[in-house]
Amino acid sequence: MVERPCCIARTLRTSGASLALGVLLSLVAVLPLAGQSTGTLTGRVTDATTGLGLQGVSVFAVGTTAGALTQRGGTYRFTVTSGRHEISARSLGYGLVSETVDVGVGATVTRDFSLTRAVSGLSEVVVTGTRSGAERTVLESAVPIDVLTTEDLRASGRTETNQIIQMLAPSFNFPRATISDGTDQVRPSTLRGLNPDQVLVLINGKRRHTSALVNVNGTVGRGSTGVDLNAIPTSAIERIEVLRDGAAAQYGSDAIAGVINIILKSDAPGEFSSTVGQTTEGDGRVAQADVSYGLLRSANGFLNLSAAFREREQTNRSAPDPRAQYFAGDPRNTDPNLTNQINHRQGDGDARDMGAFANFGRTLASGLEVYAFSGLTFRRGEAAGFFRRALDDRTVRAIYPNGFLPIINAHIWDGSAAAGVRGEKAGWYWDFSGVYGRNTFDFTIKNSANVSLGAASPTTFNAGRLGFDQLTMNLDLVKPFEVGLYSPLSVAVGAEARRDGYTITRGEPDSYRDGGVDILDGPNAGRQPQIGSQVFPGFKPSDEQTAARNAFAGYVDLEADLHSKFLVNLAARSEYYDDFGSTTTGKLAMRFEPMPRFALRGAVSTGFRAPSLGQSFFSSTATNFIVVGGVSTPFDIRTFPVGSEEAQILGARELKPEKSRNYSAGVAWQPIGRVSLTADYYHIEIDDRIVLSGNFIGADIQQLLTARGFPGVRGGRFFTNAIDTKTNGIDVIAQTAFDIGTLGLSRFTAGYNHNTSEVTRVAATPPQLGARQEVLFDRVERARIEEGQPRDNLHLALNHTAGPLGINLATARYGRVTSRGTAINGTADQTFNEKWITDLGLSYRFAGALTLMLGADNAFDVYPDRNIAPISNGGIFLYNQISPFGFNGAYYYVRARVGIR
Repeated sequence: MVERPCCIARTLRTSGASLALGVLLSLVAVLPLAGQSTGTLTGRVTDATTGLGLQGVSVFAVGTTAGALTQRGGTYRFTVTSGRHEISARSLGYGLVSETVDVGVGATVTRDFSLTRAVSGLSEVVVTGTRSGAERTVLESAVPIDVLTTEDLRASGRTETNQIIQMLAPSFNFPRATISDGTDQVRPSTLRGLNPDQVLVLINGKRRHTSALVNVNGTVGRGSTGVDLNAIPTSAIERIEVLRDGAAAQYGSDAIAGVINIILKSDAPGEFSSTVGQTTEGDGRVAQADVSYGLLRSANGFLNLSAAFREREQTNRSAPDPRAQYFAGDPRNTDPNLTNQINHRQGDGDARDMGAFANFGRTLASGLEVYAFSGLTFRRGEAAGFFRRALDDRTVRAIYPNGFLPIINAHIWDGSAAAGVRGEKAGWYWDFSGVYGRNTFDFTIKNSANVSLGAASPTTFNAGRLGFDQLTMNLDLVKPFEVGLYSPLSVAVGAEARRDGYTITRGEPDSYRDGGVDILDGPNAGRQPQIGSQVFPGFKPSDEQTAARNAFAGYVDLEADLHSKFLVNLAARSEYYDDFGSTTTGKLAMRFEPMPRFALRGAVSTGFRAPSLGQSFFSSTATNFIVVGGVSTPFDIRTFPVGSEEAQILGARELKPEKSRNYSAGVAWQPIGRVSLTADYYHIEIDDRIVLSGNFIGADIQQLLTARGFPGVRGGRFFTNAIDTKTNGIDVIAQTAFDIGTLGLSRFTAGYNHNTSEVTRVAATPPQLGARQEVLFDRVERARIEEGQPRDNLHLALNHTAGPLGINLATARYGRVTSRGTAINGTADQTFNEKWITDLGLSYRFAGALTLMLGADNAFDVYPDRNIAPISNGGIFLYNQISPFGFNGAYYYVRARVGIR
């Protein structure tokens, strides 16, 4: 059902009080668990080759929360409950080492560990995808997981988190939207060809809130609301774990394509880095500074602070505008000083990002662990719309006699804070936590005008704000039980309470009101003009929303080795949403190792994704350019909330959750210590997939909208469960390494993803629209899902270190993509061929703590195929934003990194 704002506010007050009471009672319940009998573990961790102490190694009691990070010199010390424990030491880039230790009450036990450097990514330890408490390597996992380490992040010259993941993970896509309103600043990213909102993002294992922005323009991810990964600075990240399998039964809504778990730095060595660079066209200059430092250096705790600043200047790859700029017969049309000017901006917009993250943890003498992490980032972005020519009816010629380029200024705040406490009682390891996140997106429109205000129109407008916030509380418990199996049966149970909030705040009146002035001059003088600030009309009072919902979930997760070679995981989860009801999902995953270092694995699961509040309540008017008769024509399109009377008139229905079925099967093989291979097939079926309908632009639609109080608006649309889809794919990851002695160590990684998506069902066009020959889901949107992302991606990377010298070479082949237009005859269709993009970086570590890196992204200055005439806006736009690697060309940079003690 769809609740009106007044009802939602009342619901929020009631349920919010209930949620707060539940949190209080939970705290009362868990705090008595703190009292325990403990002992102390201490020792030193060294490199097996050099004998030097290793800092930042995680030493922990398996299946518990007790542990510590090694300090300078490799020493560690932490408290643990008395009894027998398996103690493990792990560090990225090294193999896992474990030993059984007996700890008495009040006793101090010393254990030293020696770690051997691992050359295969399958040796990396992961925490995503299992709730058993056991730390499994990638090879031991029952589902495919990628681990992107700190070294991987450092090796790339790219400065945005999304871009780095795209270059490292072939199943991840991050096209560069341009001239797409707010989407220019919060660009959608996808996993396995699905939408941005069909992948769940975690930070330190806790759910991350999404952006407030709803992507409603013609980009990959249209109709979705995803997490802004670029709001998480790379300086704060220790590693990224990408679970490439359906995991809704384990983690809840959104985890259809998989899970991205970002692990923050805890007590990594401090460092400062600075990067400057620009494209070979002389634009797109980037200046970035990052710092990360550990303040708290006690034996049982850590506090890591990270901060980042990035300034990115715009790029522009548009061509001169050959069109007439003035009315017919105006001599200025032939004035060489006024013709063939570059008046558009097609490329990256200006952006300035700044932010900071903190990550804290401490183990108390009782064995109780408290932890917290938080982050706050701000982005000020600027992106352009389409140029309004002097002859355009949307131009107030008294203000802009030669036309104007309207600008969208975005101010985006993104903040989050999490805190928790965990410990052990009666063999149950428990974790109680809460996390709150909020994202706001303010629109300021500059260099614009409201034509209906005539010459009195202002040129700058506050167009309003979008807001989204989320509060999530979790209680998780895990206990191993001896039931006669090869290993103890790990039983994990838990509960979650979540509140989502969504707001739309109106803009200033001049940004949306009809000033009553008709078009002043030109052939259409006296006609009704388009209303509101040009490029982005402000949110109206009727757009304002204050929506909220509550969700509650419970889960059980069972995991055990039935045999030394056979692992089974079974999970089930039930969730209740107060706006659409309940759903239950399940997952079965298995891993069989018929021979050492060779494992077969597979999983089958069901999943779901709840409609976002943005999809249910978003309301706005936006200018879309639609190819009609081979000509790119502007249309002001109205997005109606599905519960509005207007949407109901057009045939909209209440949204319901997407439901999915995931199947996967694969192998993980490490024939020798320096060679590893994983290959996984996946099949994903999604029913009732939520999409933004096509734009209904018939004359009858325009008359209907005018009658409903939207004069000048030429089309409407709404969100709908219009389609079913199926996705098939293969992921292959191969790694090897060569130790060349004094010549250094070379690591080679190859990754391949083949992915196809097919729309298997399209809902019938509602009778209200069928009579007007409108299409609910048209060929343009179908192509965006089926052909808008590469079917084949191949990534190759070589990293070589020889003493202080480092060489990083990465190349990626992005497969072909297709864009289709509204014309049935295909005159606006185009396929863009596959391209190879190569990155190169050279680094040198000087005596002391300084490392200098020189590099080039897209070193060979490769561009996508150029647009054909029907989709080039008269030849102005040379390239298409569907390109998975953008169209900025080569980018060269220099980076300096200094260790901080």
